Amino acid sequence: MERYDASRRKSIAVVESLRAGIPTRLSTRELPDLRAPLTDLIRQDLVKFTQGDRPPGRLAWGPYGQGKTHALTTIEHVALDLGFAVSRVSLSREVSCHHLFNFYGRVASVLRTPDSKLFGLARGLNQRKQGDFERSPLADPDRYSHPLPALVLEDYFFTTGEEQDMLYSDLMGTRIAVSDLKRIHRAARGATLPKFEPNFRVTEHGNAYFGVMADAVTLCGYKGWVILLDEVELVGRLGKVGRMQAYRNLNWLLNWVNCPYPIYTVGVVASSLRNDVWFSGTHASSSRNDRTQIPQLAAEKLGEAARTEMEKFFETAIGSTCPIIRPLDARDLETLLQKLTELHGTAYGWNATLNVQDLLQTIGSQPIRTHIRAALEALDLGYLYKEPVKLKTSTLQESSVQEEEDFFSLPESEP
Repeated sequence: MERYDASRRKSIAVVESLRAGIPTRLSTRELPDLRAPLTDLIRQDLVKFTQGDRPPGRLAWGPYGQGKTHALTTIEHVALDLGFAVSRVSLSREVSCHHLFNFYGRVASVLRTPDSKLFGLARGLNQRKQGDFERSPLADPDRYSHPLPALVLEDYFFTTGEEQDMLYSDLMGTRIAVSDLKRIHRAARGATLPKFEPNFRVTEHGNAYFGVMADAVTLCGYKGWVILLDEVELVGRLGKVGRMQAYRNLNWLLNWVNCPYPIYTVGVVASSLRNDVWFSGTHASSSRNDRTQIPQLAAEKLGEAARTEMEKFFETAIGSTCPIIRPLDARDLETLLQKLTELHGTAYGWNATLNVQDLLQTIGSQPIRTHIRAALEALDLGYLYKEPVKLKTSTLQESSVQEEEDFFSLPESEP
């Protein structure tokens, strides 16, 4: 009976996560991996990473509703099983990557590790000592664009209680006042906080926090830091300057330019970003697409080296190293829906039946998401009325990712 109840609870959790459109680690375990080529590609990269050969990250492109978010959940599961710390975030109005330090706070706050159900790195740090810090790359004063975040982490090992909690909060992206940092440093170390030249600026030195966190992850015994980004296409709603900043930050996080830290990034992107923003798409002329205007803007504001950097970013992003997520064939969908039928029956204690072939024919060429919703609706109605149902659906359209003023919470002018 206990075993049955556990199976039923597990099945309910999977079905309800799919009903909510929020795939979980459990759902990726219980359902067939429909994106095995993508999963295997990322797994190969991560295995290389564990062997000391850190590969560049990847963007994966696909139409709306083709299982990109579910694929990220599967990749998260793989990375955790291989011993990596993982942060997974979706871009939105509140979460953008055009301001690197603000983005860091979002990414660090959802960091997960293989041996803890709690977010963050406190458990791992509390198992380390100050001597571990001194023997690690964190002690190298020239490793980061600014030494302040590394000093905050070093002071963490000299403190306890509320002061240590304040330093940990700073490490996770919620900066504490300089006066508090000076006070804590003096009390813990018996010395004045060093005066840095230049002063730390969030607009210039956000990458130092990423570097310190990545090195802290390895200090705690994990293989590295995997960052998974969903709905990357929403950078297309930023203003032009904001998009340039976001592309430059993505370029760095993906290690397509020199990022010396143990970070591996994967982003999934709706094809509409390429169609509507990067190529001519709905713009009036090709001179307005991002592949043309962003390198020009970078040259104007940052110099010719930045132009070259942006040109290479676009070339890499649409190149062979960034996979395309193709629509599934009928056999793959049939396997998925048969398994979903089995889980629905276990979850709600009935002899679940679903005419999968009929449903596939009725739904036609639609995103995976539509097939899952239709199958759940048919199964729910079948369970309720104890008779077969026939569904109809309409085509789902990808949302626009064209520039939208004030879409993100930060203004375009703020770097």
